[in-house]
Amino acid sequence: MSGDSDRRETEGSADRGGDPDPAPDRTRDPDRSNGGTSGGSIRALHREARFTRWLRWHLVAALFVFFGSAFAAYAVVGSVPIAQLEALVEQLQAEAPADSPLPELAFVPLLVNNLRALALIGLGAITGGLLSLFGLVVNGVIVGAVVSVVVRQTSWAVILALLLPHGVIELSAFFVAAAVGLRVPHRVVRYLLGWDETPLSRVELYELAVIAVVLVAMIVVAAWIEVYLTRDVAEWLLGPGALPE
Repeated sequence: MSGDSDRRETEGSADRGGDPDPAPDRTRDPDRSNGGTSGGSIRALHREARFTRWLRWHLVAALFVFFGSAFAAYAVVGSVPIAQLEALVEQLQAEAPADSPLPELAFVPLLVNNLRALALIGLGAITGGLLSLFGLVVNGVIVGAVVSVVVRQTSWAVILALLLPHGVIELSAFFVAAAVGLRVPHRVVRYLLGWDETPLSRVELYELAVIAVVLVAMIVVAAWIEVYLTRDVAEWLLGPGALPE
């Protein structure tokens, strides 16, 4: 009787498909990993992120354009006699309207102006890199021309003391924005030529979002330092009365 019972159970199992309790499918959907939450998805993207990919030859190209423009402007302005430059500056100041578009050395106007410059450079991402190159050239010419004038009126110590506290952060943000503005069109071209499957991957889009937030924060910090700390630091380093009014 026991043997008959065992045979009946075996036959019943075979009629039901052979495995009375099949193992569940343990294949995981990658979009539902980490509990299926958006936080888990962000953590997964962060683990795959490689921010240094935005800081390769595109950054080198941005540095080359900026400093090439700065050195050229420094040389050209340096060839003009200082008396003519001072007369030109006085004339421009006298003719400037009361509501001049130039930013005041106050936190909010300066911050808005620098954020506008950052956005202009970053828009190279949708203009084939042209606005990035334009912004680098304009800022490089301005820096080179100003340094060429001020260094003949004061000294390199004054220039460095007034530029380094905020300039390192501000210019670094501009350079990274330019690298982004050059790399995105490069990736799009690779996609159009069939070399890449997508213009930008999800990980790269995540990297861009993080970089944008960091760059805006850098501009905010740089503007605060320029308005509230730069002159005090320069006077502390060089002594009172060393800075031009």
